[in-house]
Amino acid sequence: MKIEKRTETVQAVRKMNKVPGVLFGRSITPVSIQIDELELREVYKANGLTQTFTATLGKANHSVYIKHIQRDIINRNHFLNVELLKVEKGDRITANVPLHIIGREAIERQGLIVQVVSDDIEVEYEAGSGIARVDVDITGMKVKDMLHVKDVKFPEGIKVLDDMDKMLIHITEQKVVEVVAEPVAATTELPVVEEPKVKAKEEKER
Repeated sequence: MKIEKRTETVQAVRKMNKVPGVLFGRSITPVSIQIDELELREVYKANGLTQTFTATLGKANHSVYIKHIQRDIINRNHFLNVELLKVEKGDRITANVPLHIIGREAIERQGLIVQVVSDDIEVEYEAGSGIARVDVDITGMKVKDMLHVKDVKFPEGIKVLDDMDKMLIHITEQKVVEVVAEPVAATTELPVVEEPKVKAKEEKER
């Protein structure tokens, strides 16, 4: 991914459809940068907040990952700011890898509820060997079945830091709430009393 050194204001950069940000790390002085938003969106889609990739600034290549990304509150596809952390060979990265749930629709078609208790797992890995997400297939799960961290399989080199007994998914039944109609109290209708009409003075004299 190509990045540029930022020289304009944040507002000016965003008007150019670019995302302002910062490149930092142990071996470099923090640099204010800007990135084409479409290109950043593609890189984020492929790598998420966990995988490293190459960012080119001028003639220098840096191995980085997206440490943090700020989205617009209304338009979640619009990025407002990004932080790229440069890593070195041998560095260990700690990150929360999101779950990608497979088979959810099949479960819900049975009238069951897929309760997602936690949607990510904290892991550690060497720079360059991260994963953007972890797939979990729940197709065969039934009512009261649970999926824990210990049930998830990770590629070699990924160390799980989370509690192995932490629950991730729980399959439950939909609860049917019986609505009991309250008795309606009998009411006695009162006669309609018309308001007195005021006649004009001329009518009284007649």
